[in-house]
Amino acid sequence: MKKICAWCKKDLGEIPVDSIPEDSITHGICYDCSHHLFAEIGMPLRSFLDGLDAPVLVVDSNCTVTTANDIALKLVNKDLTNIEGFRGGEVFGCAYARLPGGCGHTVHCSGCIIRRTVMDTFRTGKSHSRVPATLKQQSAAEPQEIHLHISTEKVADVVLLRVDKVQESSRSSE
Repeated sequence: MKKICAWCKKDLGEIPVDSIPEDSITHGICYDCSHHLFAEIGMPLRSFLDGLDAPVLVVDSNCTVTTANDIALKLVNKDLTNIEGFRGGEVFGCAYARLPGGCGHTVHCSGCIIRRTVMDTFRTGKSHSRVPATLKQQSAAEPQEIHLHISTEKVADVVLLRVDKVQESSRSSE
């Protein structure tokens, strides 16, 4: 199935049909349209993000969150000042982000599907759709596993990280 720019209809590549659930979106935004939308007509990025109906975080090449829409803020139960400039694991409350070295610098980080998917999108420009990932989230009592489906889209020099599905799992004893 083709993926196209929702604004100019430019071809953005192919999406394997077997990886597309019925409710997936096959539109994105090309670099030229994103530049025009955000720079020339002055639409603030947050306004654009808040118009989306899913949690979306904007991530830079260091896996640092630069902003997010209101739905994402509600999902992570934080306000904008508590996510801007923080790495993804810190934003999502990853238990491993609390270890010495922090998010992106522990032995566990190399296997993080969220991090690997975002970095692959930076490196290749390839979008990913509904990738299953598990996050070991720190809670007050003990860590619990959160199962997510995430999608990524590179726009200019950032990656949009959309959280498509969230499901809490039983408590983890590790």
